[in-house]
Amino acid sequence: MGAPINWQALDDEAFVDRAEQQIWLSAFASNNPRAPAHKEVDAAYDEAQRRERPWLYQRAYNAAFRSCGYTPSEAEIEQAKAPDALPSGADHG
Repeated sequence: MGAPINWQALDDEAFVDRAEQQIWLSAFASNNPRAPAHKEVDAAYDEAQRRERPWLYQRAYNAAFRSCGYTPSEAEIEQAKAPDALPSGADHG
């Protein structure tokens, strides 16, 4: 196992890329509760919350979901949008 990912050091684009990889790995290792990817996914989620940008984690989740051949729901797609990308008058809270 390598060193833990320094999520705080990643810009938003790198964050989404790394989080997508870890989410995919975590799903792939669902039969191994000690797989390091599970802790990394938790850390990525926590970092997105700390940045007050939860849509970053949702973007990574959606990308990992697609890479497994699935389609995110409309709600998941909406959750992956930054607040400034929402339609005018939409509730941002």
